[in-house]
Amino acid sequence: PTGRRRIRPYGVLYGNRAFLVGPLENFDRPVLWRLTGMSGVRVELEGFRRDPGFDLRRYAEQSFGVFHGDAPIDVVLRLHAEAAADAGAFLFHPNQTVEENGDGSLTVRFAACGAREMCWHLVTWYKSVTVESPDGLRRDLAELCGQLAAHHGAAA
Repeated sequence: PTGRRRIRPYGVLYGNRAFLVGPLENFDRPVLWRLTGMSGVRVELEGFRRDPGFDLRRYAEQSFGVFHGDAPIDVVLRLHAEAAADAGAFLFHPNQTVEENGDGSLTVRFAACGAREMCWHLVTWYKSVTVESPDGLRRDLAELCGQLAAHHGAAA
């Protein structure tokens, strides 16, 4: 959407794109503003009072990438042995835990919002990742892959 907005900047988050984090003037809840969608940006010299309880790191940890939602989901991923070296060095989420399994695979656990972005990312791991839970994320990933296959004319 186009139009002028007056945003109180709280910080910048980087995912696939850069986002400005901040509430609109006269609102308390910070939201994400994609920087590449902005034009004619003007910095005002007038100051504002930032919410002293806002913590950018805590805000970022609620999401997967930059996507936020109402309630985080508890995610359990199994990265197969052939991907364990790469997965062990990869940060899926700032609050993740990683467990090495006896078969050489890794189990990664975290809680975050942003199931759609999780699916987009998990596609990049191809068959070396299995969503162990939640069932809804596994179904969403299967549906996304089915839609991709249908769109690109999967072989019968």
